[in-house]
Amino acid sequence: MATFPALEPATRTYTPGTNASTQFAVLNGENSSVRHSNAAVGHVLRLSFDRLTSDERFNLIAHYATHGIFETFDLPDSILTATNLSFPTDYLFRYQEPPQVEQSNSESTATVTLELLPPYVI
Repeated sequence: MATFPALEPATRTYTPGTNASTQFAVLNGENSSVRHSNAAVGHVLRLSFDRLTSDERFNLIAHYATHGIFETFDLPDSILTATNLSFPTDYLFRYQEPPQVEQSNSESTATVTLELLPPYVI
């Protein structure tokens, strides 16, 4: 398992997930919920990178080309530097969509949207 490129993001946007559950109406007309698992799902981490060098841009695109939206990976410590974000143990990330890269003149910016997945036991 490869690790995400060690880049320092300009911005980080984290949307916490929720527990998988189903809500339904019971006979007395009230709503009730059934929790399906202890694992929380739907965590999303959006990272924006400014002023990327051509090597950094290549590393980011190559990482996506290798992993796509199928293979999971871990994040290096540089991604979470100076934040108080912490994620559940053994959870791994995967791309939710391809990186969005913009280039103007000699500067590149990129936005990456990652989904945090619970560990699977097969």
